[in-house]
Amino acid sequence: MGQVIKGIDISSHQGEIDFERVKADGVRFVIIKAGQGLREMGTFRQKYLPAVLTAGLDWGAYWWSDAVTVAEAQKEAAAFVRALDGLRPTYPVYMDQEYESPCGNAWGVGKGKQLRTDMAKAFLKVLEDAGYYAGLYASTNWLQYWVDDKQLEAYDKWVAQYAEKCTYTGSYGMWQHHGDARGFVGRVDGISVPVDINACYRDYPEI
Repeated sequence: MGQVIKGIDISSHQGEIDFERVKADGVRFVIIKAGQGLREMGTFRQKYLPAVLTAGLDWGAYWWSDAVTVAEAQKEAAAFVRALDGLRPTYPVYMDQEYESPCGNAWGVGKGKQLRTDMAKAFLKVLEDAGYYAGLYASTNWLQYWVDDKQLEAYDKWVAQYAEKCTYTGSYGMWQHHGDARGFVGRVDGISVPVDINACYRDYPEI
């Protein structure tokens, strides 16, 4: 896959971050949690983004989806666009689909596969229509069983799998391989708590 670029993704859980030390530890990009549901995170534009830019790091953003209908997914994506407020990240902006969301474990793998797929497509279309390079963040298992991945082939993927190797067989641009899982705890200088670490295989700033 060519050159591998090291990055992290962060939310308010990481607390205070020294991004100069983060950069010195080999990190080249940061994906910041911008919001969840219909709510923007106060740490996005007001706290983390200015510090990331000052440190000279590339950046992208993600939005945790709590949607259970296509209409709700579209509203969430519109809130994401408002939070970006015309900013132009150098990395993609991602919809984050999680087991802990209302359409995840509460429904189970057997319910709502097509609806989860439709929500992802609707969310990402709103981002693309606003001029952003959009992608989907999800685990390998989610992409294999919880959505119809073939219907999402047009979108960039950021795959989460805490393991020695990513076993997702589709096309993807980033792999989240360390975080807070036993045996795969992510540690980066400048952050006092575990953090998600990612390998990027695409030169997004040039796309």
